Amino acid sequence: MSLSRRRDRYCLIHIWKIHQKIIPNDVDLDWTPNDRLGIQIRTPRFRYWADHKRANQLSASFWGRAATLWNRLPPEAKRCETLSSFKSSLGSFLSEFHDQPPTIGYPTVLNGYSEASRKAIHPRHDGDQDGDS
Repeated sequence: MSLSRRRDRYCLIHIWKIHQKIIPNDVDLDWTPNDRLGIQIRTPRFRYWADHKRANQLSASFWGRAATLWNRLPPEAKRCETLSSFKSSLGSFLSEFHDQPPTIGYPTVLNGYSEASRKAIHPRHDGDQDGDS
């Protein structure tokens, strides 16, 4: 398991514990119910082109990363009542995504669903120079 995958996994376990009130909500996460997607964490909306620096700081912070990861989980995983069932559900969900550590001299491979979703959200930051000429 790559370092990126382990980091995502531990982050999600921490958020699940906050959601279950096992540990305090010290990062002030704002939970919002959604019938189709399950419990979501509300994130502030930025106009990406207008507030690029602030959006980058948020996405790099624990709060921003945790919200993005949690909101991408399937509803079944969010509804788990015990830590062991959550870990099992999380493991099966994460196993669906490519996990290969980068190798020197080879092209970078997307590592896990958080990086894949980040590329989908900001597609122009993947090295594609089509719109920059």
